[in-house]
Amino acid sequence: MNPVSAATGLEYANLSDAEFEAFALKHPQNSFLQSIDFARFQRARGQQVELFGVRRDGELVAAGKLNYTTTRLGYTVCECAKGPLMDYSDRDLVRAVVGLLRNHAAERKAAELRISPNIRYIARDADGAEHPDVEDNRPLVADLEQLGFQHQGLDMNFINVNWMFIKNLVGIQDAEELIMGTSYRTRKAIRKAEKNGVFLEQATLETLDDFYGALSRAGDEKGFVYRERAYYENLLRTTSTEFTKLMMAKIDIPAYRKSITERLAAESATAADLRREVEETGSKKKANRLKVVQDLVDSYERSLKDIERFPDSVGTATVAAIHFVCYGDEVVCVIGGTVQDYIYFNGATSLYWGMMLHALEKGYPRYNFYGTFGISGQDEEGHGGYEFKKGFGGEVVQLVGDFVLPVRPAVFHANRLARSAAAAARTLLGKLPLKRAS
Repeated sequence: MNPVSAATGLEYANLSDAEFEAFALKHPQNSFLQSIDFARFQRARGQQVELFGVRRDGELVAAGKLNYTTTRLGYTVCECAKGPLMDYSDRDLVRAVVGLLRNHAAERKAAELRISPNIRYIARDADGAEHPDVEDNRPLVADLEQLGFQHQGLDMNFINVNWMFIKNLVGIQDAEELIMGTSYRTRKAIRKAEKNGVFLEQATLETLDDFYGALSRAGDEKGFVYRERAYYENLLRTTSTEFTKLMMAKIDIPAYRKSITERLAAESATAADLRREVEETGSKKKANRLKVVQDLVDSYERSLKDIERFPDSVGTATVAAIHFVCYGDEVVCVIGGTVQDYIYFNGATSLYWGMMLHALEKGYPRYNFYGTFGISGQDEEGHGGYEFKKGFGGEVVQLVGDFVLPVRPAVFHANRLARSAAAAARTLLGKLPLKRAS
């Protein structure tokens, strides 16, 4: 028999994949981390996954995907990343669900329960300025702390991302309206990439090496952490082609060189004709036109010089690679970047733009640039990436963060003390002088 909260009559239950997905997909807090596709992927990787629901009079009012991880010393953590999915404004519901989860985690011998509600902390604008008059969930933090949770703070979190940049697509009718919502610099980069023949391709198992080669190279150059190749192979094998989109921006080097050469020849001929007319007539209108055409000639000459290091034997190059997820209410840009050698081609811009068009076409109401750092100032790490995303339009979204509840307090605190002692020892060893060779 399923556990029931005596105070509220709420019933805890294990859910089937279909039951969970039907609830999660329609929930306003939906996230790809709380999805059947991701659960299927994690199961294939040997992770312990459990789907739970809480019913009131037979109707689901809360649900979540739990992951259990156990250290070599037997310390078990029960985590509900970007969940549970429920109405956090209903304090009685939150209290009852937390109680049921705590009891269930204890039955599974977990020492701690971790949650990270997919709820905003305080509404912010594109510059990161707070607007608590629009939305303010600071009281939720206090409520969860009263239930025994320890808030893990509001700092940028690279693991369970809690600072994002999101563009609302609701009400945007077409691509022209979408592009006009971007900055002048971003529009110029989008159109330049299109004109230069950059095209997008979704990786398959057969082309995964192309994707992973570009992703790993960009990660090594930029210093971001990327997963092993097997991770992406498992994603392709266990999730749908709509859920997992390993996208590549590519350029056909010989075709690009041929196109630029032909455009240079055409504009050079036009410039020569205009120059003769200006010399013969002194026309100011022709002189202005000549200046525009000469700028194009100079631009094409620079372009040809820029790609001198890429012989035609390169063929088609993968210039950028980004892992996207499409689920629920949003398209999410999980991780990726541009190969530095090919930065001239604006590959990342093309990928962001192409997937934004995909979101518009498929009816996703949000485009989520995901982890966003360096919001406070240009001297902060990640500020350049934030400014790049900002060019597409949107707003900073800050979530309430992670919360940890001791389920077995004695084990929990012993583990914390052991970790603190180990960290102190590492710090001390780092300060000790190295033994000199005799």
